[in-house]
Amino acid sequence: MARDFFLPWLFGWVGKIAASLLFLTCRVQVVGREIETNYLLTHKGKGLLYASWHRGLMFFVYFYRKLQFVVMASASKDGELAAQSAKRFGWIPVRGSSTRRGSEALKEMKALFDKGHRGGLVVDAPTGPPYISKIGIVILAKRTRLPIVPVMWNADRSWRISSWDRSIIPKPFSKIIFLYGDHLIHVPKDASHEECEALRKELDEQLRALMFQTDHFFRCGGIKDPRRIDVPVPAPDKET
Repeated sequence: MARDFFLPWLFGWVGKIAASLLFLTCRVQVVGREIETNYLLTHKGKGLLYASWHRGLMFFVYFYRKLQFVVMASASKDGELAAQSAKRFGWIPVRGSSTRRGSEALKEMKALFDKGHRGGLVVDAPTGPPYISKIGIVILAKRTRLPIVPVMWNADRSWRISSWDRSIIPKPFSKIIFLYGDHLIHVPKDASHEECEALRKELDEQLRALMFQTDHFFRCGGIKDPRRIDVPVPAPDKET
């Protein structure tokens, strides 16, 4: 139906305009991006997988705009809204999730990554629980032979949506810290189920450590590099 097409299409454009105006007012500090830069320089023509929590999806789409990043969007009606927004920022959404059409979506994503695209997953989606990844990103890394780089961000002033993922919306003119993990996660092509599960837990540990550092960065006066913030071992599995 025309209405089923028009409303998501309109939502995508309105979302792009609103998000762009908001993020243009923000000041962004990026830390640790050399891990991405070095990999792409030494692996020309290869893709790269990015992983983070669903809470930061809004800014990730803006931050990596116009790069033809590949992302999985839920096959639901709500997923269509997210897909339309992603398209407006130059992303390539593939429809599916861990609960619906997941295997097909992973195959479609692999085909795009084999052509050199980058992209990734918000790994605790589509419905949580928050801060616990699904195995899909590890399986994708195993099939594509691409490494995973964890990323995280937060803002000094923000609104939080009262949903399961506690999505972050920075307030206008806020400061944003964007942090890359300190090492890539490689999944061997012959990794067993047990090895994949161990790597999934390693990814969670990295993401939780990055979450702790970005969440505490603006509370620690005088610290210019969030990587200097000591993280408890194991890293907390919830926001603190």
